Amino acid sequence: MLISGRILIITATGLTAIAALFCIIGLSTKGWLTGVYGLFCDQLGCSRSASALSIISFLLLIATIITLVLHMFDILRGVLRYIPFILLLISSIFLLGTFVAYVKPGVGYSFDLMVAAHFFSYAALAIAAYWYGQLDATSGSTG
Repeated sequence: MLISGRILIITATGLTAIAALFCIIGLSTKGWLTGVYGLFCDQLGCSRSASALSIISFLLLIATIITLVLHMFDILRGVLRYIPFILLLISSIFLLGTFVAYVKPGVGYSFDLMVAAHFFSYAALAIAAYWYGQLDATSGSTG
């Protein structure tokens, strides 16, 4: 059963927006280091690389939302239609880098919010990949 491309792109955009929301909440809350410190602390043991990676991933999620909306209105055509997919893939890699840079015992609830953001970005990536495959299969393009 084929699902409408418009429904899939709206779903991918919505999931990416949810991922960005969880990402910004995770960035702004103080539940990173045993629920006491935020991501941007100057204490010993705070990870500056995790801060930078999370900001980059948030900006990439926002860029993905913008490009998905542009693609929804058929502004991105040809090879440019793969830009949202590539941005979402890179964003999810940076989110994973945030986790790896900050994994320590006793992490708080903000870490869980970033895990949720990571899940939603991968879910949106999977839907976008399915949609692109469906689009290419119905258009008959082979390469």
